[in-house]
Amino acid sequence: MHVTDLPAPADTALGDHDWSATPLGAPEHWSPALRAAVAEQLAATRPAPRGPAAPTAAAALDALFDTAPLGLGIWDRELRFVRVNASLAQMNGLPPEAHIGYTPRELLPDIAGIDALMERWRQIIATGEPWLDVEVHGGTPANADKQRCWREHFFPIRSGDTVVGIGAVVEETTERDRVEAALRASESRFREFAEASSDVLWLFDLDTQAFEYLSPPLRKLYGVSSGGGRGAPLAFDWRAAIVEADRDLAASALRRVRQGERVTHDFRTRIPGSGKVRWLKNTAFPLREPDGRISRIGGIAQDVTEERDSAARLQMLIGELQHRTRNLMSVIQAVAESTLESSGSLDEFEHAFSARIDALSRVQQLLSRIEGLERVGFDQLLRSELTAFGALPEDDARVSLDGPVDIPLRSGGIQTLALALHELITNSVKYGALSQPAARLSVRWRLLPGGAGARPNLRFEWEERGVAMPVPGATPARVGQGRDLIERAVPYQLDATVDYALTADGVRCAMVLPVSHTLGHGAGA
Repeated sequence: MHVTDLPAPADTALGDHDWSATPLGAPEHWSPALRAAVAEQLAATRPAPRGPAAPTAAAALDALFDTAPLGLGIWDRELRFVRVNASLAQMNGLPPEAHIGYTPRELLPDIAGIDALMERWRQIIATGEPWLDVEVHGGTPANADKQRCWREHFFPIRSGDTVVGIGAVVEETTERDRVEAALRASESRFREFAEASSDVLWLFDLDTQAFEYLSPPLRKLYGVSSGGGRGAPLAFDWRAAIVEADRDLAASALRRVRQGERVTHDFRTRIPGSGKVRWLKNTAFPLREPDGRISRIGGIAQDVTEERDSAARLQMLIGELQHRTRNLMSVIQAVAESTLESSGSLDEFEHAFSARIDALSRVQQLLSRIEGLERVGFDQLLRSELTAFGALPEDDARVSLDGPVDIPLRSGGIQTLALALHELITNSVKYGALSQPAARLSVRWRLLPGGAGARPNLRFEWEERGVAMPVPGATPARVGQGRDLIERAVPYQLDATVDYALTADGVRCAMVLPVSHTLGHGAGA
C-alpha cells in the first residue's frame, strides 16, 4: 500500500477517532508514513459484514491482542506508542490510553539503559532486522522502587517495503529470575559447604539408579567425572567400590531407606590404585516428592578409619593393662613372700621389700612411655637400674657396657627381669665389684637370631673381676636370696637359661631369654 492510495481521513477509520486529543495531533498534520501505518492497523480491525455467529479475522486478532497474557505493544517510526494491550499497561502501571503518543523514554525513564535501548530500536527501523530475547530490567510507574525483569522481543512492522513501526512482545520474568537467582545462590552455598566439609555428601536418584551429586573429595578419590551438567548422572559404580564382604549390608541399608527409614551403618571401601581399605560411616535418608513418593536418597558419609583404629588400639591397651596389672600383682605377691622368708626382722624386710618395689616402679615408668606396639629395649631397662645406684659408665669408671640398643623385651616378663638385674646390682653394691675401688664390672649383651618360625633370643653376660671375695663361711647369711630369684624365677617365668657362678674374683651370670619379634632399628647392631 502506498500513501497516495489512502483515502481522506474523514472517509476512513482515521476519522472515527479524536486524534487531536493525543500527542499525535490531527491526522492532516501527520507524516505520510505514520498515516499509512495507523490507517492499515485500523483497517485491519474494521469489521466486515458477515453473519453474527462468525467473528471476523480482524475481530479475533483484536481480541487476542487485548487479552493476551503477554505484554503487546506497537510503536510508530518515532518510537511512540500507537497501541498497547492490558497486560503491557499493567506491567507499566499506566492505563493503555496514557501510552498513546509517548515514547518509552518519556513513560519509563527508570528502565536501565533506556537511552541505549532507544538507539537499538531505531536500528530496527533502519535495518528492518528483529531483535529477540532481550533482557530488560528496571523500575516502572507501577513501582519505581522495585527492580523488575522482562524478556522482550522486537520486530519490524512493514507497509510494503517500508518499516512503519515496531511490534513488541514482553514477558515479565521478575519472579522467575528471583527464584532462579535464589536457587543458584542456594546451590552455590551447598557446593561451598560440601567442598569444605571433611564428610562426603551425596544424592542418589532411584529412577536412574545413578548419583546426581558426589562431594569433590570422593569424586577425586575414585576418579569420578563431574558429569554433563546440573542433575546429570555421575558414572560411579558404588557397589564395586565397597569391599565384597560388606556389599550385602550396604544393599540392605539401601532397601530400608527406599522404604522410608533413616539408616546409619559402617562399611569398608577399597581405594582404587593403592588398594587401601577405608571404613566409612554412612547415614542415608529418603527425599520425598510433594506427592510423598521417595524419588531420591541423600546421604552423609564420614571416614572413620582412624576412629576405628583408635578404638581397636584402645581395646588392645586395656587388655594389655589388665594383663600387666594381674602380672604385676603376682610379682609383688611373690616378692613379698620371698623377701619375708629371707628376712630376719621387719626392719630388714621393709628395707629389702622397698628396694624391690622401687625396681618394679622404674619398670612401670618405662612401660608408661611406650606407645602402640613399641617395646622396652634391654639397654633401657639395664641403664634404668644402674642409674638408680649411680653406676652408669659415665658416673663410675669401674663399669663398662657393650651391646646394641633397642633389643625389644616381652612385656609379660619384664618385671621379673628387672628384679633379676636389681638383685645383681644390689649384691654388687653390697659385696661385689661396685663395693670395691679396684674391682671392675663388665656387662655385655647381643641378639641371637631365631631359626625359621622361632623367636630371637637375648644373651646377657654379667662379669665381675678383681673382687676380693670373702673366705669360705664369711659370706653374709642372706646373700643368696637374690640368687634364688635369678636361678629359679627367671628360668621359670621367662623361659630362660641361666648360668650363675661365684668365681674367685667375682660373680659371673649369663642368661639367654626370648625377646619380642618386633625388633628395634638398633637390635642387630
